[in-house]
Amino acid sequence: MARSGANGGRGGTVSVADLVSRIEAGPQGPKTVVVFDFDGTLIAGYSASAFFQAHLRKGDYNAFDLAEAGVAIWQSVAKAIEMQDLLNKAVGKWKGKKESELLELGEKIFDKKLSDKVYPEMVTLLMAHRKAGHTIAIASSATRFQVEPTARFLGIEHVMTSTVEVNRRGVLTGRMLEPQMWGKGKADAVKAFVKARKARLADTWFYADGDEEIGLMQAVGHPVPTNPGKELAATARAEGWDILRHSSRGSTTPELLTRTATGLMSLFPLLYTGIGVGLLTRNKRNAANLTLPMWADSVMLASGVKLRVSGREHLSSHRPAVFLFNHRNNFDAFFVGALVRTDLAWVGKAELKKNPISAMLSRLVPVAFVERSGGSPEEAAKALEPVAKMVREGCSIMIAPEGTRVRDMTVDVGPFKKGAFHMARSLGIPLVPIVIRNALDVAGRDAVMLRSGTVDIAVLPPVETKGWTEKSVSAKVEEVRQMFVDTLKDWPDVDD
Repeated sequence: MARSGANGGRGGTVSVADLVSRIEAGPQGPKTVVVFDFDGTLIAGYSASAFFQAHLRKGDYNAFDLAEAGVAIWQSVAKAIEMQDLLNKAVGKWKGKKESELLELGEKIFDKKLSDKVYPEMVTLLMAHRKAGHTIAIASSATRFQVEPTARFLGIEHVMTSTVEVNRRGVLTGRMLEPQMWGKGKADAVKAFVKARKARLADTWFYADGDEEIGLMQAVGHPVPTNPGKELAATARAEGWDILRHSSRGSTTPELLTRTATGLMSLFPLLYTGIGVGLLTRNKRNAANLTLPMWADSVMLASGVKLRVSGREHLSSHRPAVFLFNHRNNFDAFFVGALVRTDLAWVGKAELKKNPISAMLSRLVPVAFVERSGGSPEEAAKALEPVAKMVREGCSIMIAPEGTRVRDMTVDVGPFKKGAFHMARSLGIPLVPIVIRNALDVAGRDAVMLRSGTVDIAVLPPVETKGWTEKSVSAKVEEVRQMFVDTLKDWPDVDD
């Protein structure tokens, strides 16, 4: 049994940073085993729900199936049915389906639904354990179809799941094999996993949220109840275990939708105001400088998002400039725009001219629609002329050098493309790196709404491009990218 406070704490709430410090200060190497529960722990919500919805859309379930599922779920909540029975009922609906079909479905569901439900806080802990050389595993009552795509995404090699029976033709029989990965079954599987690696339960970490995990929590040396259920939370308090709580992911509530929509929709009255100013002053930049900062402030205020900034003085010390930012979600550019605020121009592909939203914004914001060049210096200069014109007029450019939102949550920064660097060199203006540390805490990669929280941003000193040559650009790209990597590892002090 794990002693009171055996996880290094005194009970109460613990932060991710506190746990990372304990991991770094503790034993290193593969003899330390780390086990993550899946549903509700690594991801927000339940993967079974995403599978159920996918089958529903395909017409696999009839009215009787829906009614039966509703009763079973109600019985589970009321504790009138064991989870093993609920799992058996769910898997029974898969009878006759090909294993290959469910594996393919699992990949699609992960890509469209589950990838954005992975808690960034748990990825931070996962990476700390990985850096320490620990042996990492997932143990879940869910099936391999639900868990394995996420495990691959996070680079977790060891996966323990409930096993469904498959016949020689690769077709599911509708039965689950024993032992099932629930309660005692999961605890026994984890203990066997630890023993097989000649490790000790006393050195094992276990992250989970469910009340059924209490027995295993008591058996390991480092129990970490994570967003725990009522009984697990009560046991944690009695045992003196620290509790990890976070809310960067979860259900889309009416409040969240309303708050984000309120901020975003404030663009329209501001847009009309900006257009009016533009018409009066005959200056589109004046209109954008009035409207866009007000819109950014409105969205942040409505959503409850705050920016904690380092190096704010570098935002205005060298203008015009190319502002570079690392790209994780749909709102990164918005955060950077909220800081840069004025005299910003937007660079877009020529194809976006036909986009109605792009066309509308181009009436307010300075926009350069750039044609793809054929590769020769002359063609590149011609393609860049609309941007050069805006820079000559005093506008700065904002670009994500990764080119798109980075999907891999286990890397700090994605590869950089060279376009922004060639642009800055050709125009003779500096680059200003803007490093965003935790945008995923307030919005997932594909999220369309913001959750309240604080985003850390570091603005680094401008990088002069004078003297760069065509041949030196590649090396400069890597130098600047390394600045992002180094800043994320050693974060600067926050401005007063």
